[in-house]
Order: sequence, then structure tokens, then C-alpha cells
Amino acid sequence: MIIAIVVSIFSAQGVIAQNELAYNDNSEFLNYEYEQQEYTEIKTSELPLSVKDACVEHFGKYKIVKAYLSKDNTYKIVLKDKENNTKFVFASAKGEWITPNDNKS
Repeated sequence: MIIAIVVSIFSAQGVIAQNELAYNDNSEFLNYEYEQQEYTEIKTSELPLSVKDACVEHFGKYKIVKAYLSKDNTYKIVLKDKENNTKFVFASAKGEWITPNDNKS
């Protein structure tokens, strides 16, 4: 019986952790699940030109400070403005804004 209780406690903690929310400096909520995807940091110079152009066009006052690449060739981009506000955006290699994993074939 004690084993069953211990197992259920650990199982419940895993479910709670999956449902947590993360937010950026602007209090915009992001699904915590997106933050847990496997992204590998890359140099910002390695971002495709289409992604860089989309960032300039839509977030002109922000600067790209970090970039990450996932296994499905989507990019997670960290942007900051002069007041040090942070935004996280996700893009396809074509420079289209996406939610992670929505461009699976």
C-alpha cells in the first residue's frame, strides 16, 4: 500500500510539471511544453536570411540576442529591446511565424 501511495505521488508531480506555464518579461504566457522541446543553440549569424528579415519587419525595435534550432528545423529566437524587455518567437526556415511543431510533414 505504501508503494502505491509513493508511486501515485510521483506520478501526480509529473502531471503538474507538464501543466505549468512559463511567461516572458511582458507577462505573455507561453505553454511550458514549448519551452521543453529540444532546441540547440546556434549563432545568430546562422539564422536564415528569411528569418532575420521577418524579425526586422515585425519586431524592428528588438534585437536578436539568441537563436536555437530544433530537430524539425524550426527556430526559437530570443529578442530584446533597449529597455531589456524579452520576447520569444518561433519561426520556420521560410521566416513564417509558427507555434512549435505545427509544420510537421
